Amino acid sequence: MATATGGPQGADREKWAAVWFRKGVEAMNKQNWPLAVESFAMCVTMKPDNLGFRQNLRGCTQKKYADNGSGAGALAKTKLMGIRSRIKKARAAGAWNEVDKACEEGLQLNPWDVQLNAELANACKEQGWTEIAAWSYALARKSDMNNIELNKALAAVLEGRGQYKEAVAVWEHLYKLDPKNGEARSKIMGLQTKETTERGGYDDATSTRDVRIGKPAPGRGKETVAPGQSIEVDLKHAIRKEPEKVENYMKLADHYRRNRNLDAAQELLQKALEVSGSDAGVREILEDVELEQLVANLELAKAAAATSGSDTDRQNSAALAQELLKREVEVLSARVERYPADLNRKYELATRFMRMQKWALAIPLLQKASQDPRMKGKALVALGKSFLYDKKVSLARGQFERSLPELNSEQDPDSFKEAHYLLARVCEELGDKTSAEKYYGEVLVHDYEYKDAKDRLEKLQGGG
Repeated sequence: MATATGGPQGADREKWAAVWFRKGVEAMNKQNWPLAVESFAMCVTMKPDNLGFRQNLRGCTQKKYADNGSGAGALAKTKLMGIRSRIKKARAAGAWNEVDKACEEGLQLNPWDVQLNAELANACKEQGWTEIAAWSYALARKSDMNNIELNKALAAVLEGRGQYKEAVAVWEHLYKLDPKNGEARSKIMGLQTKETTERGGYDDATSTRDVRIGKPAPGRGKETVAPGQSIEVDLKHAIRKEPEKVENYMKLADHYRRNRNLDAAQELLQKALEVSGSDAGVREILEDVELEQLVANLELAKAAAATSGSDTDRQNSAALAQELLKREVEVLSARVERYPADLNRKYELATRFMRMQKWALAIPLLQKASQDPRMKGKALVALGKSFLYDKKVSLARGQFERSLPELNSEQDPDSFKEAHYLLARVCEELGDKTSAEKYYGEVLVHDYEYKDAKDRLEKLQGGG
């Protein structure tokens, strides 16, 4: 895995992680697995505590090796020997970040390696990243389901995270392997009791009344959250209780979305999409959140470019802007096809085509959008601009003239001034000086410094 020695720090890591993430997604969509692996590896370097980055990296690495279950094969054996030696030394020194890096490097050679996944899980646990630890232990266990130590390690992490139901499932597996396993039987009973106790709020309650009203247990502080006190906790419990109920996934995703935790929202919506059987409504909300994430990434890239002033940052920002535009066109095109009567979606798609200078695609959409009285004015202005930039000046004039009665200088001053200004420019180009003077004059009445309207009017009137 690439290292961050001498690399960006603090907030810059967030920005660069966002840039590499978008590169990774783009490469993944094109099934360019080597580039996707490189991009997500950089994301993990920048933000090692982000589970999503690691999941994407591991998934793309598996695809790179065509899901063969063994990675690079014989080619990797020599390299892995050196990596395992580094892991051993780093572990002995308690250098868990170095163990982490070495494991990720090895997992790019064989993402199914049981020992590397287990070592990574342990390193993440030691660094306090228990969510990643549980995931990595689960990956290791998946390749060696009957490994007793792996099962115990996974169960311990799950218990520490309060995921008692999941921990019980692991211990039940161990009990099936060995029905005489007293530790497994004891753990199952203890965790089931613990889950019931914490869910009901019985722990340390001083009376049955305390339990009934959900009173927090004395001395436990924030460790115990009574029902109704945390939306997130309540919804997570609801999902565990009824994993087939799409509504709970949607509610929790909406909670994350409103709190700008877009990564978590996307993860929940992806699960909701699977549970719902690819419901179109769920897919649209997932697409909306993905677009919001792209916008957020673009804002980060713009901020980085403005701060550094480097050509590389500006190029990254421009690339993200193009990626966002492309994705918006994909999403809106699908929705225009799905909802042919929705004229607002046609207008939104047309404005994206205009930004791509695809006038022939924008014009028919704007013609239909202008049939909606609520957006007729702005749709006609956009239609006039499309004709103008497509070098159909006479047609542009007709659309601008049709837009004027629909525009109000108080309600939408920008569209009002733009329509009059562009109409004046068109009339000037067509040789209609009288009309051009009239429309420039209308612009100046509302905004005396609007663009170069004053200079153009003076020139028409014989000024300097």
